Amino acid sequence: MDRAIYVALSGVMMQERRLDVTTYNIANADTTGFKRESPLFETILSDMVRTYPVESGVDIDLSQGAFRNSGNPLDVAIQGKGFFVVKTPWGERYTRQGSFTLDPDGTLVTQDGYPVLGEQGEIRVLGPSVTIDEDGYVASDRALFGRLKVVSFADGADVRREGSFFRVDDADVVDGVLGAGVRVLQGYVESSNVNPVREMATMIEVMRRYETQTKMIQTLDEMTKKAIKDVAGF
Repeated sequence: MDRAIYVALSGVMMQERRLDVTTYNIANADTTGFKRESPLFETILSDMVRTYPVESGVDIDLSQGAFRNSGNPLDVAIQGKGFFVVKTPWGERYTRQGSFTLDPDGTLVTQDGYPVLGEQGEIRVLGPSVTIDEDGYVASDRALFGRLKVVSFADGADVRREGSFFRVDDADVVDGVLGAGVRVLQGYVESSNVNPVREMATMIEVMRRYETQTKMIQTLDEMTKKAIKDVAGF
């Protein structure tokens, strides 16, 4: 009976984890370029009858979100499987959040102030008017400032989230994807790929399963107390 309680408790913990991730998705439903997450679980066999669910990681849904026209020339979205490359204090990181701006020196940066990398390094923009074509070239009417560096990830790559960025092993980064079914859209941003209605439905399901598991624990606890009383004779 005590093992049955542990099985039920592991189920409660699994639902708590699902609830945490679902809440996180809902909170970022309006975050530009956000990618939905779902927890992964594996089953551990404790004996020939009982199994325990154990979290084995998080799956990130990298599917493309809808595009929204912002009208801002420094907003760019990627159509296809690609990611912008950002220079951070921790190394190169990757993002679909294309709401860029210029720092006081004219360097193209993210909203957090990290430089957005081009194929030749950081991109410095001079002049008031900026055009970014579908091949990623950043220019004005008089000069070319560079070409955005856009990469993709190899199939099966272990993609990890780090704040608003993604990180993968260097060996899983694929260069030269622009033009090969991937293009840049100036004046657009990519919306989150979270479906709030589906996430709310998941939350309701999780809460119901959580309630069922907690009731099971209460029942098993009451049965244990009754068994102790019967054995003790009082």
